[in-house]
Amino acid sequence: MKTPLPQKHLHHELARSVFWTALLLALLTSVALFVAEFQWSSEKTETRLNQLLDTVETTAAVAAYSGNPAIGADVLDGLLRNDIVHEARLLNDRGLDLHRLREAGNARVPPGPALVRDLHSPFGEREVVGRLLVFPEARVNLREARHAALVGALSSSVLIGLTALLVLGLVRSSLSLPLSGVSGALHAIRAGEQERLKPLPRHRDDELGQLVNDINGLLATLEEKFAAERLLREEVQAVERRLREVFENTSAGIFLLDGQGHLCMANPTLGRVLGLPGLSPESLIGRDFPALAFAEPEQFHHLFHQAGSHSAAMDLKLRHRGAGPAWVHCLLSRQTDGQGETRYEGVVYDITERRALELRTQHEADHDLLTGLLRRHAAERELRRRLDAPSRQPQAVLLLDLDHFKAVNDTHGHAAGDRVLLETAQRFRSCVRSGDIVGRLGGDEFLIALLDCASLDQARRVAHEIVDRVVQPIALDQGIGVTVGISIGIALSHRPGQALEDLLRAADLAMYEVKRWGRNGYASPLPEGAIRVERRDTAGAWTQADTLPAPKSPDVSQESISV
Repeated sequence: MKTPLPQKHLHHELARSVFWTALLLALLTSVALFVAEFQWSSEKTETRLNQLLDTVETTAAVAAYSGNPAIGADVLDGLLRNDIVHEARLLNDRGLDLHRLREAGNARVPPGPALVRDLHSPFGEREVVGRLLVFPEARVNLREARHAALVGALSSSVLIGLTALLVLGLVRSSLSLPLSGVSGALHAIRAGEQERLKPLPRHRDDELGQLVNDINGLLATLEEKFAAERLLREEVQAVERRLREVFENTSAGIFLLDGQGHLCMANPTLGRVLGLPGLSPESLIGRDFPALAFAEPEQFHHLFHQAGSHSAAMDLKLRHRGAGPAWVHCLLSRQTDGQGETRYEGVVYDITERRALELRTQHEADHDLLTGLLRRHAAERELRRRLDAPSRQPQAVLLLDLDHFKAVNDTHGHAAGDRVLLETAQRFRSCVRSGDIVGRLGGDEFLIALLDCASLDQARRVAHEIVDRVVQPIALDQGIGVTVGISIGIALSHRPGQALEDLLRAADLAMYEVKRWGRNGYASPLPEGAIRVERRDTAGAWTQADTLPAPKSPDVSQESISV
């Protein structure tokens, strides 16, 4: 329904504006006239005063020269008889000082600035014999200025008023009335109708005629836009229906969270993906999403924090999905709606099979196929991570190399060598904790990292046990048994963040000393820079020696020493 037209009219507003403008102009004109007339009257008064002074100057000079107060009083009284003089004064240097003042009357108006005339000797000399001071009567100037300003203000007010009325009438007939007609006709047209404004015959070629034409063109354009909008609305509704079908039937779970991580919206698939098939989307609304869905809610909180600045994604383990572990990939992004509310849009889809395949692939890449121990890169990666962590306990690194292993391969074949490596790896595991790192660096060389090792003595005890275990005979096929030894170098980290390369270099140097002193034992550093070597002989007895490390010969490789 159309709202009624406003009761205010343009020509009324225009009339008020013209009235106040005319009034302001009349006031400004009156003030300007008053100021100009007062200035002109002051200048005229000054001229008349100078003429009066010229008239009485000779008489006043005689009175000042002779010091005659009677003549001086006549001069001053004669000046005061002129209505433009407010005050007069005659004085000389010999004590004559005559003063006359006009009665102030009812209004006290301060006089203008004094005119001073120096009086010279009447006998032709240029000697100054006195001074004559005359103060103009300001009331005369004010009276003349008021009269002139009043006449000017009345004249200008009448002229301005007549001009304003004429302009107002012309504007009303030529502009406001046609505009009112156009406004009323435009207000009566309903949106989408084909009705148009009628042209104005008198204004066909001016701005009003152009305005009517432009409005009609705009109405035609709006009609086309309305038609296009109806078609677009139908297309949008069709797209919304298809999106709704996708939203409800997709294989991925779609959800919307508020700023605190509570569910605001969810599709039916979300419950199935999260392992909650019995819960409807409505029953999930308002629930704490990370606590509801994930086995490790703190990981989702981390993802939630990342999504505050940019879209983030992460693989997350679920709480509910049968006996085995289940995983989903979650994509989360932050959005702000039109009311400034922060929301988080998310998508989750099942990646349990992919995750299992990735774990199998990662396990095969990180573990030696024969022994099941960590490969070199995996062992060093895990050890480097522990060294970089701010741990209070040191980490002990053991480098191990089998003694006489090449003889087993050459005598009994590679299958026997594989059997020795497998058995040795199992013995290593039995000597360390489950959380320690045991890896095969390649061939018959191994690495053991004792994590959070209490002291160097603890590392020596573990190395001692490993030597005792490894030297025990290993049974091969057909009742054949072989025996190998082992050389172990020990290094201990002294501070968090110590470089892995430094530890491996120190452990390798210690292991080299064991080889140099006869193999089948372990070596560890001493505080003064020496290395302590402890060996086990064939009879099972242990011997100990402290020695300084010897440099490796460039033509003697580690492999040749460990044979």
